Amino acid sequence: MVTQISNNLFMLNEGGQNASVLQLTGSRDASFGGSTWSQYDAFDHVRWGVGDNQPNVMRKLIQNNTIVQSLLESLRDMIYASGVGFFKKETIDGKSQLVPYEDARLDDWSWATDLQDYAVSAIGQRVDNANIFTKWKYDPLEDWFTLSVVDSFKTRIAKPEHGELFHVNPYFGESSYFAKGQTEKIKAFDRNNRDFNKLQTVTISHSKNKIPGQPFYAFPSWWCAQEAIELANLITAFHKNGILNGYNIKYLIRMPGDYFDKDGNRNVESGEVKKRWSKFSDNLSGWLAGQKNVNKTMLIKYMRGSDGKALDNVDVVPLKNEMSDDAYDKVFKNANQSIANSVGLLPTLAGVNPGSGNDSGSQIRVMADYQQHFRTPIHRLHVLKDINTALRMMGYKDVQAGFKEVQITTLDVNPTGSQAVVNQGQ
Repeated sequence: MVTQISNNLFMLNEGGQNASVLQLTGSRDASFGGSTWSQYDAFDHVRWGVGDNQPNVMRKLIQNNTIVQSLLESLRDMIYASGVGFFKKETIDGKSQLVPYEDARLDDWSWATDLQDYAVSAIGQRVDNANIFTKWKYDPLEDWFTLSVVDSFKTRIAKPEHGELFHVNPYFGESSYFAKGQTEKIKAFDRNNRDFNKLQTVTISHSKNKIPGQPFYAFPSWWCAQEAIELANLITAFHKNGILNGYNIKYLIRMPGDYFDKDGNRNVESGEVKKRWSKFSDNLSGWLAGQKNVNKTMLIKYMRGSDGKALDNVDVVPLKNEMSDDAYDKVFKNANQSIANSVGLLPTLAGVNPGSGNDSGSQIRVMADYQQHFRTPIHRLHVLKDINTALRMMGYKDVQAGFKEVQITTLDVNPTGSQAVVNQGQ
């Protein structure tokens, strides 16, 4: 028996010989978190979602959606712009500025760590689930750390009582294949202790927003649009099935309950009656459904009674669909606009409201500049965090990484319609 004493205090097995008190200490995520009773988990890691499969659940949701993945890729492209470059702080005309910087060692390190691929991969993790797990690998010959992204789907945070660890298993979230013995446990990267990281050779760091109530895993804003995504998916599935099988219930078919009870003047056994109903229902369903079965004509044979009038028979009554295609289309568009807003893309840039009067070339240019300048800095901050830490550990204290933006210009300025410009740091 469990009795709740207060918001976070519970009495377990009250009245028994081994009654105990359980106090919840807030060691779970408030949103998309595990069970309240996480203390009783068999796992040594913190569950991500009730089934430890929250990223998998969201991926399943969007793989049947028509726009979410495209929106995430658009946001990725906005964040990446022209890629990552290096900049050095210099004082020009009394003002501190960042100017492009290159040297042979940075070029060699960028090649060794495949920097642009790392940046794209990190952005992909960021926009997908808002958590970037980076593997640090020490190279003793070059005396630097190379960076690579560890897929969030196969990475979990160890429970605090087990120390600063990350667990890596290719089958997290897939209970049918998950085996605890396959989990690799890797120490957490310590940004303030270079010698510790060198000694471990391989460590993992975690970059995320510190969302209130989320001590372990962050989540992206588009996860909060789960119902809008489900609605859009249902509209698509509805139209597909409507084309294949006919929209809604189009016919009301009325028949006497004893229609198959007699064969002429002979009563039919109950078992045979059930078979006749079943066969007739199957034939009717096949006849009324499907792409090929449209504009049908139904032929009904009826019998006359002693008064010469037709006896009760099959009566097919067409039903009117009060929900028009325009209404479904409006619901679909509203759902898609909600999804675009949740991803953080302006609807016009997301392509969900074309022809609304704000999609001229000049307006799109202003929106694209706004999107890059005001809706990407926090994303870029978290993607660049580990890159800049790696630079500092290589001794570059006045050099930092930054994204080089793309500025759309008028054709008289640039015949190709775009030119790369330097973003000041981030």
